[in-house]
Amino acid sequence: MRNMEYGTSRSSFSLTAFLVGGLIGGTIALLYAPQSGKKTREFLVTEGGEAADRVIHSILDAQENVLAMIEDAQNRMQFMSEETKDRLQRLQDIARSTITESKDSLTRGYTEAKDVMKSRTSEG
Repeated sequence: MRNMEYGTSRSSFSLTAFLVGGLIGGTIALLYAPQSGKKTREFLVTEGGEAADRVIHSILDAQENVLAMIEDAQNRMQFMSEETKDRLQRLQDIARSTITESKDSLTRGYTEAKDVMKSRTSEG
Protein backbone atom coordinates (compact mmCIF):
# COMPACT_ATOMS: atom_id res chain seq x y z
CA MET A 1 0.00 0.00 0.00
CA ARG A 2 2.78 2.39 0.90
CA ASN A 3 4.49 1.80 -2.48
CA MET A 4 1.22 2.49 -4.27
CA GLU A 5 0.77 5.74 -2.32
CA TYR A 6 4.34 6.76 -3.07
CA GLY A 7 3.91 5.96 -6.77
CA THR A 8 0.65 7.90 -7.03
CA SER A 9 2.09 10.86 -5.13
CA ARG A 10 5.22 10.82 -7.25
CA SER A 11 3.28 10.60 -10.52
CA SER A 12 1.05 13.51 -9.44
CA PHE A 13 4.14 15.54 -8.63
CA SER A 14 5.68 14.58 -11.98
CA LEU A 15 2.55 15.68 -13.83
CA THR A 16 2.50 18.99 -11.99
CA ALA A 17 6.20 19.54 -12.65
CA PHE A 18 5.66 18.69 -16.32
CA LEU A 19 2.81 21.20 -16.63
CA VAL A 20 4.74 23.96 -14.86
CA GLY A 21 7.79 23.22 -17.01
CA GLY A 22 5.61 23.38 -20.13
CA LEU A 23 4.23 26.72 -19.01
CA ILE A 24 7.70 28.14 -18.43
CA GLY A 25 9.01 26.74 -21.72
CA GLY A 26 6.02 28.11 -23.61
CA THR A 27 6.49 31.52 -22.06
CA ILE A 28 10.16 31.63 -23.03
CA ALA A 29 9.36 30.48 -26.58
CA LEU A 30 6.73 33.19 -26.93
CA LEU A 31 9.10 35.85 -25.74
CA TYR A 32 11.42 35.04 -28.65
CA ALA A 33 8.62 34.54 -31.20
CA PRO A 34 8.30 37.10 -33.99
CA GLN A 35 4.93 38.57 -32.94
CA SER A 36 3.86 41.99 -31.83
CA GLY A 37 4.01 42.71 -28.12
CA LYS A 38 0.24 43.07 -27.86
CA LYS A 39 -0.42 39.68 -29.49
CA THR A 40 2.26 38.03 -27.39
CA ARG A 41 0.80 39.49 -24.17
CA GLU A 42 -2.71 38.36 -25.13
CA PHE A 43 -1.42 34.93 -25.97
CA LEU A 44 0.51 34.72 -22.70
CA VAL A 45 -2.52 35.75 -20.68
CA THR A 46 -4.74 33.21 -22.45
CA GLU A 47 -2.25 30.35 -22.37
CA GLY A 48 -1.10 31.22 -18.86
CA GLY A 49 -4.68 31.12 -17.62
CA GLU A 50 -5.32 27.78 -19.31
CA ALA A 51 -2.07 26.33 -17.99
CA ALA A 52 -2.88 27.58 -14.49
CA ASP A 53 -6.31 25.92 -14.75
CA ARG A 54 -4.69 22.64 -15.81
CA VAL A 55 -2.20 22.83 -12.94
CA ILE A 56 -4.97 23.58 -10.44
CA HIS A 57 -7.08 20.69 -11.76
CA SER A 58 -4.07 18.38 -11.53
CA ILE A 59 -3.47 19.44 -7.95
CA LEU A 60 -7.14 18.95 -7.07
CA ASP A 61 -7.10 15.50 -8.67
CA ALA A 62 -3.98 14.61 -6.70
CA GLN A 63 -5.64 15.82 -3.49
CA GLU A 64 -8.73 13.71 -4.24
CA ASN A 65 -6.51 10.67 -4.85
CA VAL A 66 -4.70 11.22 -1.55
CA LEU A 67 -7.99 11.61 0.33
CA ALA A 68 -9.31 8.41 -1.25
CA MET A 69 -6.14 6.55 -0.22
CA ILE A 70 -6.43 7.88 3.33
CA GLU A 71 -10.06 6.77 3.52
CA ASP A 72 -9.11 3.34 2.17
CA ALA A 73 -6.33 3.04 4.75
CA GLN A 74 -8.73 4.03 7.54
CA ASN A 75 -11.24 1.42 6.39
CA ARG A 76 -8.53 -1.24 6.32
CA MET A 77 -7.34 -0.26 9.78
CA GLN A 78 -10.89 -0.39 11.13
CA PHE A 79 -11.39 -3.85 9.63
CA MET A 80 -8.08 -4.99 11.08
CA SER A 81 -9.05 -3.54 14.45
CA GLU A 82 -12.38 -5.40 14.43
CA GLU A 83 -10.65 -8.60 13.36
CA THR A 84 -8.10 -8.16 16.13
CA LYS A 85 -10.87 -7.63 18.69
CA ASP A 86 -12.56 -10.82 17.51
CA ARG A 87 -9.31 -12.77 17.81
CA LEU A 88 -8.67 -11.41 21.30
CA GLN A 89 -12.20 -12.35 22.37
CA ARG A 90 -11.70 -15.90 21.09
CA LEU A 91 -8.36 -16.13 22.92
CA GLN A 92 -9.98 -14.91 26.12
CA ASP A 93 -12.75 -17.51 25.75
CA ILE A 94 -10.16 -20.25 25.23
CA ALA A 95 -8.17 -19.05 28.26
CA ARG A 96 -11.30 -18.97 30.47
CA SER A 97 -12.29 -22.44 29.31
CA THR A 98 -8.78 -23.79 29.92
CA ILE A 99 -8.61 -22.22 33.38
CA THR A 100 -12.04 -23.57 34.30
CA GLU A 101 -11.10 -27.06 33.12
CA SER A 102 -7.79 -26.91 35.02
CA LYS A 103 -9.54 -25.66 38.15
CA ASP A 104 -12.12 -28.46 37.95
CA SER A 105 -9.38 -31.02 37.38
CA LEU A 106 -7.38 -29.75 40.36
CA THR A 107 -10.48 -29.73 42.54
CA ARG A 108 -11.27 -33.34 41.58
CA GLY A 109 -7.65 -34.36 42.15
CA TYR A 110 -7.57 -32.62 45.53
CA THR A 111 -10.85 -34.24 46.55
CA GLU A 112 -9.59 -37.67 45.46
CA ALA A 113 -6.32 -37.13 47.34
CA LYS A 114 -8.23 -36.13 50.49
CA ASP A 115 -10.41 -39.22 50.15
CA VAL A 116 -7.34 -41.43 49.80
CA MET A 117 -5.77 -39.81 52.83
CA LYS A 118 -8.97 -40.23 54.89
CA SER A 119 -9.28 -43.87 53.91
CA ARG A 120 -5.67 -44.57 54.93
CA THR A 121 -6.12 -42.72 58.19
CA SER A 122 -9.27 -44.65 59.02
CA GLU A 123 -7.53 -47.95 58.05
CA GLY A 124 -4.58 -47.33 60.25
